[in-house]
Amino acid sequence: MANQRLPIAGTFQLAGRAKAHPAIARINDNGSVQITAAEDQRSLHYSNADDMRYGDIIPGLPAELIFADGARFIPHDTAYRWPGLSSAQRLPAWLEAHWLTVLAAIILVPGFIWVMVYKVIPAAAGASVQYLPDVVATELGEQTLDLLDRFYMEPTQISDAQQEKIIADWQAILQQLELPRDKFRLYFRDSSIGANALALPDGSVILTDDIVGLMQDHPEQLNAVLLHEIGHVEYKHSLKMLAQATATTMMFAMMFGDIEGAGEMILGVGSSLLQSAFSRDMEREADAFAYTQLDKIGHSPHDFANAMRALMKSHGVSEEQLQRHKSEQGEDHSRDLLEYLNSHPDTLERIKAAEEWQPAAK
Repeated sequence: MANQRLPIAGTFQLAGRAKAHPAIARINDNGSVQITAAEDQRSLHYSNADDMRYGDIIPGLPAELIFADGARFIPHDTAYRWPGLSSAQRLPAWLEAHWLTVLAAIILVPGFIWVMVYKVIPAAAGASVQYLPDVVATELGEQTLDLLDRFYMEPTQISDAQQEKIIADWQAILQQLELPRDKFRLYFRDSSIGANALALPDGSVILTDDIVGLMQDHPEQLNAVLLHEIGHVEYKHSLKMLAQATATTMMFAMMFGDIEGAGEMILGVGSSLLQSAFSRDMEREADAFAYTQLDKIGHSPHDFANAMRALMKSHGVSEEQLQRHKSEQGEDHSRDLLEYLNSHPDTLERIKAAEEWQPAAK
């Protein structure tokens, strides 16, 4: 017979019978269990490891051993746990014994997630994208432009002559600023998103027909917007967003065990880039880039402030409405206003910052 471990005192109950017998359970090395009477050591039951299971573990109650024929053995020691118990079955008892640890985890885990998502991951993303090869930005920009053309954009209605003038003015500004003219390419598209400009990671900048029409009499405003957009490119904001989204997705996948689904989530990050607004810090950084470049070419950051006002007006929003929204949080404002606020945070502050900007002392 196989070697036996220390005996476990308890009560044995035959299937379908109320009478219980004081008994001893002995677990053999092969996992089988021998039940004998406590008084005279006569054999009451024998079972192989495959012919028994363990009852639910409830803190403070004994862990029953249930045999295939319905008989059961209940240990006297309520703290005893059978060697074959799975981790899941042991969990309730462990939680009861370590409730302080559980409480600490409930408090600390959200804090850990917050620090990772808002501090560690953004900092790591900002540092890591500096080492990405240029081909990453090129591929991402080309794929994003293709996706936009397939699902969100239509061919432009802007005349060739107007396009050529805007491009020529833009090329002249790039030359003045000694920025690579072949990197920052302008594309014109018609779109339902209204007056807007989009910068892609590779330096491509998309102008919608609505923004061209809105600022056709004020080219200095359009150029201010374009300088803001290439500020996003220069600071690699799109790549940072992509790196942050990927790292955050992977973190949650590992925390909650969905590693197999992580790949699909990461593939979706690229398309979500189209719908995500830059963070407020990124917008401020791109704004400051635009102010500095405007000053270098002898223009004023007020051009950017006026461009922001024109964009607000095109979205059906006035400065008075924005001010009222800030002072009356919770009121039901129009759909257009909410959409505009979501995609352009702190608009009044940005206008004020542009008007108050001063070049650094030399």
